[in-house]
Amino acid sequence: MKAVHIIILAIALLAGPATSFSQDNPHRVLTIQQAFELAAQNSAQVKVAEKNTELAHQKIEIAKLGQLPGIYSSLNYGYLSNSHIWDPSFGKHTKAAIPHNLTQFSVQASEVIFKGGEVTNNIKKASLEEQVAVLSQDKNLEDIKFLVAAKYLDIYRLINQRQVYVNNTKLSQERLKNILNLQKQGIVTNNDVLRTKLIISDLELAIRKTDDNMAILNQQLNVVLGLDLNDRLEPDTTLLTTSFKNEPINKLMTAAYEKNKDLKTSAKEIEIARTNLKIIQADRYPEISLFTTSNTQRPFTNVAPAIDVYSSVWTAGIGIKYNISSIYQTPRKRKAANIQIEQSLAKQTLQKQNVELSVNAALIKYNEAKDELDTYTEDLQSAEENYRIVEKKYFNQLALLTDLIDATNTKIEAELKVTNAQINIVYTHYQLEKSIGLL
Repeated sequence: MKAVHIIILAIALLAGPATSFSQDNPHRVLTIQQAFELAAQNSAQVKVAEKNTELAHQKIEIAKLGQLPGIYSSLNYGYLSNSHIWDPSFGKHTKAAIPHNLTQFSVQASEVIFKGGEVTNNIKKASLEEQVAVLSQDKNLEDIKFLVAAKYLDIYRLINQRQVYVNNTKLSQERLKNILNLQKQGIVTNNDVLRTKLIISDLELAIRKTDDNMAILNQQLNVVLGLDLNDRLEPDTTLLTTSFKNEPINKLMTAAYEKNKDLKTSAKEIEIARTNLKIIQADRYPEISLFTTSNTQRPFTNVAPAIDVYSSVWTAGIGIKYNISSIYQTPRKRKAANIQIEQSLAKQTLQKQNVELSVNAALIKYNEAKDELDTYTEDLQSAEENYRIVEKKYFNQLALLTDLIDATNTKIEAELKVTNAQINIVYTHYQLEKSIGLL
């Protein structure tokens, strides 16, 4: 009896109570592709990634502002004191009156025409960072799709498990009727009746636990899909009949090198590191810019005594600025940038190795899942035949009830293995697609 408890309850176990998976809840048949589309539209994680992409795009626009002229203006209004005058020996002091109302207004415009390529490389860097953000968004969507696929297939798995329990409950109830007839004839004892009822009770409990687990998974999936918590999702029953094309490992690896988001991101990070080196090297070049300035001031103080009038002058020309400290600062910055490039290259190599291992492992698991289904299907045929023989022997008093219970447990376990293996083929296929970058 302990064996039947372990087999049935261990499979159905999930901690904590949940809302009953009632048939009265609104339900819909949802294909896995429709689930992917809903997740892409409503997932909070995807929306956060989309905002990161928008932010990265806006940073490109900010970087482009470096190509535009800078325009500045200033306005000063205040009090201007009298002028104090001393001779060269500071022995004689005089005071000159100056109009005290000070007004100054200036407008200046300047545009950088050369800065060692810093502006262009800043724009390029921002563009590369936007591409990384897009790849990150795609990777987030890929992760969400795989999460949806896992929840979707878990619901499907539980539905199939529930059907196994329901079928075996009906079978046990029919067997109970036969045992009761044998009891009336005095062929079997009441112990056989009680043990059969206990099996039925355990199966009914497993059904209730499975319903609760389906309710929990449905709510978790509904949150990701943006649906009402009480919606009851019914997986598409044609999913398990989908045939997947077998591809050689070399072809899968080639696809992974082209499509894997992590590999693409590591390649972009190398470009960003090299662009960052160019930005640092731009410090070694002078900055050349065109400028024009207009200044208006009252009073006019370039004559003595000062005159209380407005005067306006403008200037235009070319300016050159050079950061002398870059002579000793840039080499150290350049060394750090080169280390960053080497780090990015090493990261790309590591990422490539991880992708190769991931694709290989996923392919092995996919092929293993197909082998398991073939094996478990044969085991199920044997278990069903064994159950039929033992049941017949039991009712002919040629076998004990314990033999029939063992045969029942073996049959239930075989049925569950087949249903789980069918689901596992689909799951490992999506896992393989995710590792390649095709999900």
